[in-house]
Amino acid sequence: MRDWDDEIHEALAHRIRRRIVECLQERNLSFHELLKLLALTDHGKLGFHLRALRGLVEREPSTGRYRLTERGQLAAELIWDTRFLIASPGRDLTLQPRRYVRRLRLGDHAVLFYDTEEIKREICFPFLEAGLLRREAVVYVTPEHKLDSESLEIQRYGMSVDCFRREAFTIMSADEWYLRKGKLQAETIMANWQMLIKEKRKAGFTGLRGAGETSLFFEHGKSRELLRFEAAIGRQLDLNLCGLCLYDAHRLDETWLAQLCKSHGHAIFKGIAVETT
Repeated sequence: MRDWDDEIHEALAHRIRRRIVECLQERNLSFHELLKLLALTDHGKLGFHLRALRGLVEREPSTGRYRLTERGQLAAELIWDTRFLIASPGRDLTLQPRRYVRRLRLGDHAVLFYDTEEIKREICFPFLEAGLLRREAVVYVTPEHKLDSESLEIQRYGMSVDCFRREAFTIMSADEWYLRKGKLQAETIMANWQMLIKEKRKAGFTGLRGAGETSLFFEHGKSRELLRFEAAIGRQLDLNLCGLCLYDAHRLDETWLAQLCKSHGHAIFKGIAVETT
């Protein structure tokens, strides 16, 4: 236990070491990729910090890339929880779905089945806030008639938008995004997402994190198009996008639930969050 405490202390004691652990939580990286991500020019400084992380970070023999050990993964989670608590004092970290969605990464495609607006926000807002903390651009797509009320709920939640660039967070109309710009067609909607991701990447964001309500498809009789859209995207996204699709459970039967779980890599419902198989 004393050795473990020492390793954690080393990981948390310096800003560069914390960033190394966080970067490696996303993917394995080469020495030069780490230099670039950390904006370092001193090779010796990076080497020093990597040596200080021995036990938490190791080098893959076959590729020469750096990766987190099992202890390193635990250290990354502790760092992440600490950052989240600092940004959101008083938040409850014990509810499993909240913890789960905060850890979703770029490329993940998740679905939330909710039966009340309160449950939707309890899961969706931490998911969006995690994107801000990761320096991702964040988009929340909600029906046009809910724009004002959802904007107010986000303010009540206390999301730390002011700490980041204003363009980091966008709340947009589902009617505009899916109907008027997307024509409720899978190919057009996908092209729009790809264009938005490109814009955000050009603006300096690491990627895009989006949560979108789907009720518009049901209201316009386009549920089959929606299923085709979800299936086309697949369980894992081949994009710099982390997506959370929001479904009102009252609109769905067991067949729908099964098909949507097959189209997503992660599912959240009734206080449970799981990786689908």
